[in-house]
Amino acid sequence: MKQSLGNLIPNSLVKKYSFRPPNPAQYTFEFKDGKYYFFPIIKGVKKQICSYYLLIDSYILKNDQLYVPLIHLTGLQNAKTDLSQSKECLFNSKSFQCDTEKQTQRNRMLVIFSHANASDLGDVYFFGERISIEYGVDFIAYDYTGYGIGFGQYKISEQQTYEDLQSVLSFAINRLNYSLNQIILWGFSLGSGPATEIATRFGGLAGLILQAPIASIYNWFGEGDYGQQDMYVNYKKIQYVRSNILIIHGDSDKIVGHEQSEKLYNKYLQHNARGKIQMAIVKGAGHNDLQFHIERGEDELGFQIQNLLRQKGGEFNEKEYTLLNLCYVKEHIPGQHIYQFNSLRKFSSSQEIQRKKIHGLFSLCTCD
Repeated sequence: MKQSLGNLIPNSLVKKYSFRPPNPAQYTFEFKDGKYYFFPIIKGVKKQICSYYLLIDSYILKNDQLYVPLIHLTGLQNAKTDLSQSKECLFNSKSFQCDTEKQTQRNRMLVIFSHANASDLGDVYFFGERISIEYGVDFIAYDYTGYGIGFGQYKISEQQTYEDLQSVLSFAINRLNYSLNQIILWGFSLGSGPATEIATRFGGLAGLILQAPIASIYNWFGEGDYGQQDMYVNYKKIQYVRSNILIIHGDSDKIVGHEQSEKLYNKYLQHNARGKIQMAIVKGAGHNDLQFHIERGEDELGFQIQNLLRQKGGEFNEKEYTLLNLCYVKEHIPGQHIYQFNSLRKFSSSQEIQRKKIHGLFSLCTCD
């Protein structure tokens, strides 16, 4: 049965529609005075952004396989002076520590947003700004390796998107000084794939929000179990998420039908208690305009989102703690030598972690 289902949907068709980064990118980064600055591009024109409510910082995480631009939006009332902009980080057996005193622990909840296909930081920024202001949270948006300003430079793959998000999560904890239990992963459409996968790895997360998610890539084309060739099999993974979950979908979505969310919701309930998951079907909302319903924050949907964003996660175990430290990748600073990992692909089990420790963890590279 699996073979016949696979034959109905050619791999070439799946690959064509799975990863479609905008070209050209809808934003640019400019390096000045030792840091990156983010500029969205609207109708071909670079725009200067200014917010009275938010501080906007830009970073690029980079190693030999990974190139992840990200923007970090923080409420000005809680903004801290960054004293370690270009400090090199050293490793010890317990954790990564900067050679200056670590910053004060941040007190706002943090959303890490994984965007949809055919999207990048240029259009995600405005959504992030509204979420940060409306719900009183800090916000990180990032591009998958091969998207945005990294288009054409690196291979795009399902596994790579997992490494990208795990690196951003580790960066938020080791460099930006958030705690795992104050971080919410938020995945939109294709972004529900990496968000769900990483949420299964870290039970101490504060929550998982899935916006117009897919049950899996092949299920987006047609219902069925497609075996190992399927991608982003969220409907098989969601039962292993230990954090609180909120699924949001529009009942008029013509791109990803709300049946995909219903499948995720029902699969979760087959193995878990109802109290850990909620689903909101928004009347009259489609795929891309669902965000405007979310941004308002005034109705029952806004209350559900606000309620999840206020709840901190539980404790995380030693395996999760170790994995987050091992996946730390320092930001790219042109012309400087930095210590970082060459590969994150093997960091999926405690045995591999121990093996990597024994055989050495670092390589010295020069960033250009």
